[in-house]
Amino acid sequence: MGRQPNIRLRAAERPVEDLDRAPERRWTPTRPGEITSPADTPSGGSFGRPGPDTGWGLQMIRAASFDRGRRPRDLESLLSALVGARASRARRGPTRHDVEVALSLVGLHDDYARTGGVPAGLAEVRERWLDELVHDPWPGRSALGSVPADLLMDEPDRVRARLQADPSLVG
Repeated sequence: MGRQPNIRLRAAERPVEDLDRAPERRWTPTRPGEITSPADTPSGGSFGRPGPDTGWGLQMIRAASFDRGRRPRDLESLLSALVGARASRARRGPTRHDVEVALSLVGLHDDYARTGGVPAGLAEVRERWLDELVHDPWPGRSALGSVPADLLMDEPDRVRARLQADPSLVG
């Protein structure tokens, strides 16, 4: 509200300057087991190895061209588990190479047709994994348990070559 120019304000009536805020107190954990740094994040065992944005891997699987067979949803779940496990183990988000390795492990990669056909037994292993999918505590666990870590983390071309040389690596 305006005031008349001939009225003088006393010191008590003048506006007060804004006061500075008090310094903020540091946060300290008060509950047991509270995560305070990345090093405190549990991993392994029942926690698994969480990775960033595995939903992107599912989008890449849906965009890929391969024979989806009679159980496309189960196959997507199986492939996304393989893609997510590979990406998480590498501590990064899913890439196209992860999708290629997953397709190679289940015998659906297009390069098998060019290099002598799908290794014997991969179709049966894929069907067994799809049958076990509904009984797994989380989809794809039994499949991941039967794939060696070094095979899962290998380059896509080498995975196909290794499986053609020895299809019993999975299963």
